[in-house]
Amino acid sequence: MEPKFLIILLLTTLLSSLVSSSTTITQQNKYSTFVKTSCRSATYPAACVKSLLPYASTVKTNPLRLATVALSTTLKSANATLSTITQLYKTKRITKWEAAVLKDCIGDIKDSMDEIKSSIKEISGLPKSMDKRFAISNAQTWTSAAITDENSCLDGFSDRKVINPAIKQKIRNSIVNLARVSSNALYLINHLSV
Repeated sequence: MEPKFLIILLLTTLLSSLVSSSTTITQQNKYSTFVKTSCRSATYPAACVKSLLPYASTVKTNPLRLATVALSTTLKSANATLSTITQLYKTKRITKWEAAVLKDCIGDIKDSMDEIKSSIKEISGLPKSMDKRFAISNAQTWTSAAITDENSCLDGFSDRKVINPAIKQKIRNSIVNLARVSSNALYLINHLSV
């Protein structure tokens, strides 16, 4: 082979690789922008971007996928919250009253997780649904109920002074984070078009 031909082949390959990589970066920027724009008016915009931006390439520019991913990240957050509360419940350093409140909290978070799963089922079935408005309404109801259960857990600690403020703060942080991603998921569901 001639050296000129090899140089041309090498340059063509390199140029093709750069164009392909540039296209991928452009698409990723487009997907990231979609997530950021969708989160801009969410109840908690910063939490929305933080929880959903890592999934931009999965979501692409699809609002239905974004709502589904938001619900899935909510379920992950609920699972982490449940784990935190369960660990605290099992410690020996809590009072009987704290144990009772934590036990109620565990029930509230489990209920919340069931409701989020029901919401995911409704949203995932939306493309094949005969009554899309009804499916969205069901998802809104399930997600709202999940938020209510999350807040019920938090309310259990506001009625009386908890002896261990560290326990209260740890639970509060976990529940507040969960409630924020739940609220953002509800916002995205509310903005799905039929």
